[in-house]
Amino acid sequence: MSWVVELLHRDGSVLARVPVIAPPADSTDSSTGIRIGRALDNDLVLDDPHCAAHHARLDVAADGTARLIDLGTRNGIISAHNKRAAVFDVSNDAPFRLGQSHIRARSSHWAVPAERLLSRRPEWPLALLGFVLVLAHGAWQLWLNDLQEKSPPYLYGLGSLAAVLCMWSAMYALFGRLLTGAERFFSHLAIASTGYLAATLILNSLELLAFSASWLWPLRITQPVVVIVAAMTVRVHLRLADPRHWRTLRIGVVVVASLAIVIPLAQHWVSHKRLTDVQTINVIEHPALRIAQPVSLQAFSAAAASLKERVDKARKNDDDDGDGMFAGGDVFQ
Repeated sequence: MSWVVELLHRDGSVLARVPVIAPPADSTDSSTGIRIGRALDNDLVLDDPHCAAHHARLDVAADGTARLIDLGTRNGIISAHNKRAAVFDVSNDAPFRLGQSHIRARSSHWAVPAERLLSRRPEWPLALLGFVLVLAHGAWQLWLNDLQEKSPPYLYGLGSLAAVLCMWSAMYALFGRLLTGAERFFSHLAIASTGYLAATLILNSLELLAFSASWLWPLRITQPVVVIVAAMTVRVHLRLADPRHWRTLRIGVVVVASLAIVIPLAQHWVSHKRLTDVQTINVIEHPALRIAQPVSLQAFSAAAASLKERVDKARKNDDDDGDGMFAGGDVFQ
């Protein structure tokens, strides 16, 4: 039986490996091991100022068991469960932290996960299908917006949409090519098309819900919804382009998405004392999709009269405040 001590990057990739061979059963030595630390005479040298010169030792007994021992350091050994101890019995491949370095001990007798099956399905048909669906939706929107035009800009609009999708996908493909050696352009094109179609479907569903139930909140949350869908799309892009570092990169995606949601809302509240500009429903769907009960003419008139009274009162107060300021200015002069 043999053991291996691995020095890990923060993303989980292995930077170095040092083998440890267990002593034979008939050997006079009860255990063998390696030393880990910052000094150059260690078996595994850690270039970490938070590690001691001789920080830890991994002892492997003749029966194949292993223990990680702290050699009397200040920072000690921290387990994956954030517990500190002088001695750890190694029973799985959970990492340990020594200073700011991460190590992992593994036994040759432990089962290795089965190999991952390579995907042999071509990716370009799905990518092209999503691409065509995006262009079809863009053409539909152009037709709806330019129904009264004699020559709607189909070529310009669809060409711009296609160029944005291709450039977006090529950017992540180049990113993956530089880091992992695999560009996977069609996979990124499929991801971008899926994100676009998902955002479109969600926004249309929110508009339909607002019309059917006479609710304003589905229209008021459209901006955060778009940001969330875009963030999830970027997250999938990064996981495909750089699987080693995507766990770290996703933190940046969450931070940027949170700021993209909070900052516009806060700015709008500071400027207008409300979170959004949506005050009425301007979405028209088929009457058969209507769920909310119609409002009688009397109730509508009463609500309109009450609203007019509040608006007139607020306007009068604003005018009085303005007159007061001008009067004060005349006195001051």
